[in-house]
Amino acid sequence: MSKFFEIFFYPFKARGKVRAGSLVSEAAQILDIPLRSDCGGKGTCGKCIIMADPPENLTPASPAEKKILSKSSAAGSARLACQAKITGPVTITIPENLIIHDESSGKTSVTACFTPEHGKRRKKGLGLAFDIGTTTIAAYLCSLDSGRILVSQAMVNPQRRFGEDVISRIAAVRENPENLKKQQNLVTGAMNELTKLCLEKTKNTISEIKEITAVGNTTMEHILAGINPENLGVAPYKPVTHAAVRTESSKLGLNLEPGTPVYIFPVISGFLGGDILGAFLADQPFRGEKTSLIIDIGTNGELILYTEQGIWATSCATGPALEGAQISCGMRASSGAISQVFFNPESENPICFKTIGNTEPAGICGSGMIDALAAMRKAGITLENGMFNTKALGVICDKTGIGRKYRFPETDLHITLSDVRQVQLAKAALFTGIELLLEKAGIRKVDRTVLTGAFGAKFNWQNARDIGMLPSSVLKGQVETQQNLAGAGAVMALVSPSSRIKIQDIAPEVKFIDLSCEPDFTTRFSNATRFP
Repeated sequence: MSKFFEIFFYPFKARGKVRAGSLVSEAAQILDIPLRSDCGGKGTCGKCIIMADPPENLTPASPAEKKILSKSSAAGSARLACQAKITGPVTITIPENLIIHDESSGKTSVTACFTPEHGKRRKKGLGLAFDIGTTTIAAYLCSLDSGRILVSQAMVNPQRRFGEDVISRIAAVRENPENLKKQQNLVTGAMNELTKLCLEKTKNTISEIKEITAVGNTTMEHILAGINPENLGVAPYKPVTHAAVRTESSKLGLNLEPGTPVYIFPVISGFLGGDILGAFLADQPFRGEKTSLIIDIGTNGELILYTEQGIWATSCATGPALEGAQISCGMRASSGAISQVFFNPESENPICFKTIGNTEPAGICGSGMIDALAAMRKAGITLENGMFNTKALGVICDKTGIGRKYRFPETDLHITLSDVRQVQLAKAALFTGIELLLEKAGIRKVDRTVLTGAFGAKFNWQNARDIGMLPSSVLKGQVETQQNLAGAGAVMALVSPSSRIKIQDIAPEVKFIDLSCEPDFTTRFSNATRFP
């Protein structure tokens, strides 16, 4: 007969009994504790560090833990939740800076009013548009009659317990097919919670919701629809379907009136989903004569270029580093995150920074990383190849004299060589993707560049240019930032059925560029990792 032990999570004050031998991360899932798992439980990211009391009621530190944790930490109470198994009653404390905070503040950015169909009978009731990102899920409750957004809410995508990126989540399904249903339930559960929050804010009821639309990258859309995403994890990375998915709320597990129609956007390729098509629909570059490039930067970089000769698109693996993941002191853009870094040559210490909320620094988010590397280049702390200047103030060297990390002034926070490398890979992927896309389309200069996405609308693009993330060809014209074009596109499709027809006509016409098939991609990518 199996043994069960009591486990208590602090500061959540959540208590329960779990089977002996369960991982701490499994116990967290059972008790719905939002614990980070950027590497998908492989024990490599170090973002699920917890403190155990008593530590002897967990199994001894694994080889993975010994690599991540210092000797003193591994011998004490610090452990990795994805490695440590429960052998007795235990209290688990999660450090504040490693807690995934719910973002259901309603302070999302799509607040426009979208005009419903002209000359047609307007719909009555309400609709919900969802933008299902790898990191964040946003919901927009709209009046179908007026096209007005009544309220918006957002929260962290709970699928993150299966990994920070889509590759980890696809791998989880490949390892165990039951994880497809688990991930689908997580996303629909989040959608249900956001629906509830939206209705509470507006004092409306479920019966008033008549329609749902959703956008997301191809993997997120497949999982939402209950379609196995395994094809997306192996070459040639083909979606099971490119077409829009029309289904009903009850088939997905959404807590709405039975039969409520759900429309999930079409996709372009395995890594170009409904989100970039939603952004394209919302921006509507096809209404003008300018050459326009939309750059959606999140855990994946998605690019779509409009020219009078046609529409071109590609994707590039920027990775989660730009959102603070896989960075030693990385965190999401929340209170305490270093979000802005400046070079001040007149100061004794030339690196200055600001945190979100002007609180004590707890970590560094993606925009802070871009700013930091730009400032560190100007200060001579980081060299062209990404190595540290060992003579620079704040650089910490190992026994062989190699600079291993840079410490922010008057803090315990640092940027390591590995962190710099992660950003180099991300910036090189984006830079090379943009250049190849323009070349394929025969474009030398973009009239108008739109930066959007979870990260793209929030970072300092001048600093991105300075570290070689954005080529000059896209910055010579007009540069705009739009907070959430994908969500805006989902709203347009919700209130305007003709918008769905428009995007369904456009999607098959997009010329997709597969960067992996370009013969000189590797060379160009390698060259682009260097800093200007």
